[in-house]
Amino acid sequence: MTAFSKRNGYIAALFSVALLVLLVWPVTTLQCPRWEVWVVDEGGQPLQDMTVRLTYQNYSAESEDHYEDRQTDANGYVLFQPRSLRVALAQRFAATARSAMAGVHASFGPHAWVWVFGRGLEGVAVNDGHVTDWTGAPARMTSKIVVKRGHALIPTY
Repeated sequence: MTAFSKRNGYIAALFSVALLVLLVWPVTTLQCPRWEVWVVDEGGQPLQDMTVRLTYQNYSAESEDHYEDRQTDANGYVLFQPRSLRVALAQRFAATARSAMAGVHASFGPHAWVWVFGRGLEGVAVNDGHVTDWTGAPARMTSKIVVKRGHALIPTY
C-alpha cells in the first residue's frame, strides 16, 4: 500500500465519520410560535371558557401532529407558549421523503393553526379571508377569532 492510497483511506474514513455525525446530530427548530388568541362573539364581546386548540406539525421532521387546548379567561384570552423540536438530520430527511410520497397533497416544514369551539360556537383564525396557517415565521402570532353558531371552517386531521 502506497502512502498516497493510505492517505486517501484516512480521508475517506474521516469523511465517513463526519457524515455520520452530521446525520445523527440533532437540530432544533421552532415547532410553533408564541400565539396569543382573543375570542369574541359576533358583537365583539369576549367569551370566557371557550376551548382554543393549537394544532401543529413539522411535516419535514415528524409523522405525527400535536395539539394543545386552553380555556379562554374572562377577557376571551389564551396564550400558547412556543414549542421547539429537536430532531436529527437523518430523521428529517426520512420525514421529508415520507411527506413527498403524498404527491400534490404533500406538506413540508412546520405548520400550525388555531381554532375555537364550545357552547355551539366555532371559529378559526383568519387572515385576508384565508385560514391562518403558520409556516415557520414569525416567532410570535396574535389572532382575534370571531365565533359563530353552526359550522365554521374548522381544520380536520
